[in-house]
Amino acid sequence: MADSSPRSSISSSKAHLVNSSMPEAATNLGPRVLLGRMAPAVVLLCLLVDVTLRFVPSQLIAFRAWESMTLFAIGDGPFALNAVYRNTRSYGDLANLANLPHLRQYREEVFTTDAAGYRNRREVAKPFSGILLVGDSFTAGSGVSDELTLSEQLSELSGRPTYNGAEAQRFWELLDYLQMTRGLVVWQQSERGPLPMKAAITPDRELQPAQTPADRKKTETLVRISKYAMSLESYSPLQTLSGRAVKLLQNDRILPNPYRTNVASAQLRNGREILFLPTEVSNFELDRPTDPEFFVQLKTQLDQRGIRLLVLLVPDKYVVYRDLLLPAAPLTRREPFLDIVEQRLAAANVAALNLTPRFRQQANALLAREEYLYWLDDTHWNAEGIRDAAKALTDSKAVSECSCR
Repeated sequence: MADSSPRSSISSSKAHLVNSSMPEAATNLGPRVLLGRMAPAVVLLCLLVDVTLRFVPSQLIAFRAWESMTLFAIGDGPFALNAVYRNTRSYGDLANLANLPHLRQYREEVFTTDAAGYRNRREVAKPFSGILLVGDSFTAGSGVSDELTLSEQLSELSGRPTYNGAEAQRFWELLDYLQMTRGLVVWQQSERGPLPMKAAITPDRELQPAQTPADRKKTETLVRISKYAMSLESYSPLQTLSGRAVKLLQNDRILPNPYRTNVASAQLRNGREILFLPTEVSNFELDRPTDPEFFVQLKTQLDQRGIRLLVLLVPDKYVVYRDLLLPAAPLTRREPFLDIVEQRLAAANVAALNLTPRFRQQANALLAREEYLYWLDDTHWNAEGIRDAAKALTDSKAVSECSCR
């Protein structure tokens, strides 16, 4: 006889609930196990791809020469040794910083370095007694091909041998490498950077302990291995390429562009949009130190070697184009920063060439023809600006009187 008591019905219900829940638990277990296996596999795959891509030549990844050539700089110079970078669609750093592809100015860029890691297409004869250029990325020629750099244009116009020692970290070692005991050093100083304020300039070799040739070679080898390892660690094409993919979506149509504020944008009188570094705009209103003591001491030490010094003052892009913007910038009685620096150098008997007045006048004359001294999409001067600087240097007293050969 069947048990029809309430207790029997409850027991049957519980059994039914237990039995009906088991298939559901079993069903949920499958995706969890699958996810637990897939997640480590995806991480491992990304790791393998990242490691593998680090051995892809950086010039295939970089959008311009600067990032590629400074990456594996394992020698004394700032760039990779005996390297050549070629790109027919290089473009400016500001367009990249702000993620504004429609403002890119595509150009061909060929960047060649010598055995010491400096930007020169050919090795120099030693002892060198020509013109040594030192400075930052302006002198190095960021954004232009080899034949358009300041060193090559100056050599062409002046007829004097010129060596591009831009971005040198150890100036006195560079002089020793060139075996330079005569000639002219042109020290390029950009307006954007502070003047060197070192209390004293000590030759690098005096700061280093004496070493035997064997120990020195061993130390250099270890330093190069260390530099290469650090470069390899920081070089991640996977991160670069994935970042670019995301930026394609951050175009203010699909997704907002958070990079737009990385640059300052303005309109020129001829209607063209021009980009600036925000620090260039803010620097215009700042009172900054103009103490020339570094160059005074540098001149004294170079004189002792029989080498002359000329300080080349290069204005910011914003300073050159400020009066050519729409709407018109407010009138100011502020004396340009480099004009003050030039006056203080002259008072200290240090030869200086200030490009600010020349560039402002030339920029105004070129505007109607839609020609410029600086790239619209980059912080640096272009081939026209470099050519004008090379002409000014060639006409200067320091270069014309230099017995460089």
